[in-house]
Amino acid sequence: MRFLAELLLCLFVSELHAQVRVWEGHLSIPTSDEGSPDANPPFDIYAKDRFNYPYTVRENVHGTESVQAWRAVFLENEYLKCIVLPDLGGHVYTCIDKINGQPMFYANPTLKKALIGYRGAWAAFGIEFNFPVSHNWVSLSPVDYAYTSAPDGSASITVGNRDRVYGMEWTVQLTLRPGSTVLEERVTLANPSNVRHRFYWWNNAGVRVWDDSKIWYPMQFTASHGFTNIDTWPVNSKGMDLSVIANHKDGPVSRFIYGSREPFMGIYNPHTNAGVVHYAEYEDLPAKKIWSWGTDADGLAWRKVLSDNDSAYAEVQAGLFRNQETYGFLQPQQVIRFSEFWMPVRDIGGISRANLNGIVWIARKPGADGKTALTAAFNANSDIPNAHIRILNGNNPVYEEKASLSPAKAWSHQINDIPSSGKYTFVVEDSNHRVLLKHTEGEYDWTPRDQVHVGPQSTTAPSTNPHDTSDVLERGRNDELQGNLIAAWNDYNEGFAATPASFDLLKAQGRLDVNLFRFDEASKLLKSVEDRATWDAETRYYRGIAEEQLGHSREARIEFEAAYRDPSYRTAGGLLLAELLASEHDVNEALTVLAKACPDVAVSFSTQRCVEDNVALERASGNSDHARKLALASLATYPTNAFLKNELSILGSPTQGFDEYLSADPNRILGLVVQYNRLGLYSDSLALLSRSYPQAPALESEPGTAPPGKNPLLAYYRGFCREQLGKSGKQDDEAASHMSLRFIFPGQAETIPVLQAALAANASDASAHFLLGTLWFSKGIVDPAIEEWRRAASLRSDIPTLDANLGRALLDIKHDPEEAAQVFTHGFSVDASNPALYVGMGRAMKQLGKSPAERVAMFERFPAHADMPAELVRAFVDAYEENGQPNKADALLAEHFLPRKEGAAPLQPSTATKVDKH
Repeated sequence: MRFLAELLLCLFVSELHAQVRVWEGHLSIPTSDEGSPDANPPFDIYAKDRFNYPYTVRENVHGTESVQAWRAVFLENEYLKCIVLPDLGGHVYTCIDKINGQPMFYANPTLKKALIGYRGAWAAFGIEFNFPVSHNWVSLSPVDYAYTSAPDGSASITVGNRDRVYGMEWTVQLTLRPGSTVLEERVTLANPSNVRHRFYWWNNAGVRVWDDSKIWYPMQFTASHGFTNIDTWPVNSKGMDLSVIANHKDGPVSRFIYGSREPFMGIYNPHTNAGVVHYAEYEDLPAKKIWSWGTDADGLAWRKVLSDNDSAYAEVQAGLFRNQETYGFLQPQQVIRFSEFWMPVRDIGGISRANLNGIVWIARKPGADGKTALTAAFNANSDIPNAHIRILNGNNPVYEEKASLSPAKAWSHQINDIPSSGKYTFVVEDSNHRVLLKHTEGEYDWTPRDQVHVGPQSTTAPSTNPHDTSDVLERGRNDELQGNLIAAWNDYNEGFAATPASFDLLKAQGRLDVNLFRFDEASKLLKSVEDRATWDAETRYYRGIAEEQLGHSREARIEFEAAYRDPSYRTAGGLLLAELLASEHDVNEALTVLAKACPDVAVSFSTQRCVEDNVALERASGNSDHARKLALASLATYPTNAFLKNELSILGSPTQGFDEYLSADPNRILGLVVQYNRLGLYSDSLALLSRSYPQAPALESEPGTAPPGKNPLLAYYRGFCREQLGKSGKQDDEAASHMSLRFIFPGQAETIPVLQAALAANASDASAHFLLGTLWFSKGIVDPAIEEWRRAASLRSDIPTLDANLGRALLDIKHDPEEAAQVFTHGFSVDASNPALYVGMGRAMKQLGKSPAERVAMFERFPAHADMPAELVRAFVDAYEENGQPNKADALLAEHFLPRKEGAAPLQPSTATKVDKH
């Protein structure tokens, strides 16, 4: 409570201003301590539903807390003060309604982490932006941010991130305007990468609730996950009113809106007489979801897991697709833009309808005398001078009033002794009689009840018959949409083996081959498609990528030209054609193609990469003034764009703190280098790679991040760029080979020739062999990966995670537990604190028939001082139990804090009386 009181005090010290203020500072919050992330790459080939590579997994959450001073950006007008935390996923920590002092969003006074996020560690607070997956890869990581004030008096904070898995980007511009209680979110989802990727968007706002809190969603029906069941709302089929938080007694409530096209939803708390409303046009953002942990024993336990004050919250969620099992494909260079809005509600009692002008609540209340009173109350979101307010029974006015409305005070009126029949309508108009909001009791844009089938819903899964091409394609597409590209490849491969002449299977597998770096196979398959359908621009486009990666620039150019001539691939194909031309030093022709291929910003394709290429090529061709003007103008549209900021630095207008920003995440440097290399601007890449960077504060970097000067991938790229410029890269490659490989997970196709060049210069470079093997294995290319790892092991025996990687591949992919055990055993001597060695060895020993006692002895070799993750604790406990040592199992559990993991039962000591047999 002391933390919250201090927060509220700091929020009210400033005076009111007509101009919206935005500034940067810090916010100190008690936060769960976290150890190093898992040093072992989370390869997709082992994953079922969470595909994290090349990110680390963050499950090393401790049971202790420390106060951390997080960077914070503040946005304030007369009515709201919002706090954004760029180093925690760009979360909106909360917005304080300055009229009543209440936080709109869950301002958790302690950021207690549990294993809920896509990568593990996650905390409950504020608004989380989820793209392209749920509780996304950077939910608790630093993201890009910028802030600005506008001539109209408004101010904005922009947060966003380009992910490492797909290379896709989200940005959210958060805006407050003078005199308004509405927080605007301008969302942009873009795919600046070369290939299509799956995506969804869910905006997830935590809202503080109490037992009497009321969920106000305009719906009659809800759907379960997967839409396997439809139920009634607010009273469900069990007779429980789930709109009241206290009634969530059967576990978590996770329901999607069904059969409603209304654009608003919200929560109202009688406890504080306040709440929050979300609004978005149905055409832009149709899906809505409510989430609550519930009020049963497990739900109450989660309150303790996620907070230090046993506070409860619910999640108000808005999404693009109907549920969170549904994904779409975002095509290369495609972009989606839409807006969402949040507004506080206070002192009116509930939520009947809301729009950007305000929120109304209409309710009937029976009196003690048996008569019924009607109450209408309204929150204005901005001043409405000389408003005309009417209440009608049918078409008959029963009350009229003219009043000047302000957000500072709720308007309300009560009509006593109303007849029970009829429907009452509330209307508010401005001074020009323009209707600002109108609502009639019980009238919503709903699917009629008689058109909705309540109960279990029928579902049909594709068959597993490899000879049924349509089912194979459906199964593969579903796996692609769920992110399991290796499973999809297996689907297509199985179907292709059964029906090798299938046009659709040839295309599907060839396109996916490009995504999985199987470029030679992709080229051959897509050529056979192309021979049958020369008109297919998508085939030409993807084959062009494969040919370019194979070093066949002439073939690539022919394919990109064909794709560029088709309207559906004009931007994407033209962009790759221009970059290919630029890489071959034909800058003028590249600029000509860009001018024709890149659309206006208003249409459905992104101009971001087009603008970046234009700026760099104009500057490289000597048109510095034009390049500078274009970069400055484009930064207004893309305020977090690192490439444009780097261009301005080259042009003599550096952005303050830019080197510190790059230093905090070497992948940012790598992203810039890859793009400059695409354009053949190796000198610009070399300048980035040769720079001496300042050390970034720990809170501004991903846990485990190696600084730029100690990152071997950057060093290998530096040597590669020198070679492209006719210089020697030997010293850079030599330096790279001696750098630590811990947490270095290569993930880009452009890294393949870099590592191959290093190996061509020095075939005995163990680090390059290891990294190339890791890159192959990340795409499910198993045999070449194992070959590279074996070569690395023969050259250098002390590479961290090598034995864990190789041993698991031998165990799980090659099904050779005997050799896997030999590799794990070697790993104990060079990587003794790596938990994956012990987990893998335990499984191998089981398959080899080793006794529980032998497994216990092996687990007991794990260093006592090291963090023991839950997976290893579980394996160790199982071995103790099987060996008749339950007390030792319980003692082990008592020694280690195991963070709670969503969907997994917590490991707990047995309550039975136990006696060890040993």
